[in-house]
Amino acid sequence: MSKSKLIQSKNIVISTQCFPPVIGGIENLMKGLSDNLYKNKFNLFLFADSKNQLEEEKYDKSQKYQIMRYKGIKIIRKRKKSLDINKFIKFKKNINFIICDTWKSAENLLKTEAVKNIKILCLAHGNDVLTKRSLIRRIRLKKVFSNINCIIANSYFTKKKIIDLGINSRKIKVIYPGIDNISLFNKNKHFNQFKKFTPILITIARLEKRKNHKKIIYAVNDLIKEYKNLIYIIAGDGPEKNNLSKTIKKLNLRNNIKILGRVNEMEKMSLYQLSHLHVMPTINDKMTSSIEGFGISYIEASIYG
Repeated sequence: MSKSKLIQSKNIVISTQCFPPVIGGIENLMKGLSDNLYKNKFNLFLFADSKNQLEEEKYDKSQKYQIMRYKGIKIIRKRKKSLDINKFIKFKKNINFIICDTWKSAENLLKTEAVKNIKILCLAHGNDVLTKRSLIRRIRLKKVFSNINCIIANSYFTKKKIIDLGINSRKIKVIYPGIDNISLFNKNKHFNQFKKFTPILITIARLEKRKNHKKIIYAVNDLIKEYKNLIYIIAGDGPEKNNLSKTIKKLNLRNNIKILGRVNEMEKMSLYQLSHLHVMPTINDKMTSSIEGFGISYIEASIYG
């Protein structure tokens, strides 16, 4: 490879809907990917959705690579971001590699002129590639995946879902998500009020039916007959919060189950260090056509034993 081509291959555009300071598994994944590409001497140009402008302005200034943010109504935001990436590539000229966090980030890009000669990699997480929701979704998915260069699936389960769309398996690579184990050295202490309990069970996840929190709540109802000092800590937020709260109240378990809401990264580390058992017996939620493609929290919990 000539020196000029080598320089070109070091310039990468990343288009993502999910990025810190928002807290979440995909956000952490995209941050980890970006940081490690930067550490390996790639020049990054990151185009991300905006969720909280004030927090993002402070956060983005602390990053070593350039981040462009987009806010507003989703359909307008997605189109504006894609058009700006198109203009940026025309101006920069030596971009030949784009990474998208999901097929939705790639969809509008494929309609632009400048990306036609650029390799596009798209991540697939599992829940984003379900087709039961509508025929139109299946058509959109197949069209996007057929026109990009490589799909990075987070598991063989997710890969199978994509193959079922009619996509050639040779285009799909399985790379398991990773996390940064530097968190093992976290010295910050939180949630000291829970230290008097034993055992301590936790679930750190979005509050959705597929995470199956309710099953654990009913299990706790039985377990406290033998383990009276048990506590189950639920960290996260989501559409199931009210239903879970009602179940906890109905079973009179408010002393043994606590819903903390969202926690930041430092608090999450402390919870893993504090607890004895991470529990998340996920299910396929047929009502909302929702699945767990991988489950990064299992790896996080494993690091802490």
